Amino acid sequence: MKNWLTAANKSFIASAVHGRDHQTMLNMEHNSKLFSGQINGLLNGQRTEPLCNMRYGTYPLSWNGCELIACYNCAKMLGKEVTFPQVVFEFELNKMHYLFQNGYWGTAPKKLWYFFKKHDMPYRSCRNGEEFAKMAKTACASCGIISFWNNKRSTAKLHGLDFFSGGLHTVAYRWRAGRFYLYNLYGNDTAPRTMSDIAEAYSEKRFIIGYIFDGELKA
Repeated sequence: MKNWLTAANKSFIASAVHGRDHQTMLNMEHNSKLFSGQINGLLNGQRTEPLCNMRYGTYPLSWNGCELIACYNCAKMLGKEVTFPQVVFEFELNKMHYLFQNGYWGTAPKKLWYFFKKHDMPYRSCRNGEEFAKMAKTACASCGIISFWNNKRSTAKLHGLDFFSGGLHTVAYRWRAGRFYLYNLYGNDTAPRTMSDIAEAYSEKRFIIGYIFDGELKA
């Protein structure tokens, strides 16, 4: 894997203050102030306060924060000592943006494993929605992440940017006692949504990738 940069890399941070990563430093300061005083627990609703006003790249998290929220939520469920502003900061430092570094398209779902490796989060992945739905119903409590394109499947051939027209969404889930609990399925959610089949979350949508974490849940 690539050399993942964290807040502990002080030499990089010092050079970034006056370099091309100055925006990353400004975002870290801005996000930390907005998030101060918040309970460091699981997050919902990227369009709710204070998430909606935090920044990733040059856009607010209400627009592009779903992958960040999903990764943070699963890290917390697995007992990792991370804060949400730290997660946003690390993703910016490591250029995890999808297509454009201004954050317009959010984060690349297929690159999330870099974060998992760095934070010791053993995982399995699957790029088939039907197979993933079967894998997600494990024998014990677990958690995971799903990513999918928002626009519906079509029998018509997609051309150019039409393929991306609906944007994509990434959601963390918890599986326990025969139910899935999904966090930030919709931007205005203030509590997790529940369902018996994870495939309900991406029915009529184009599945991108799913991750299942094998560690014991701590939260």
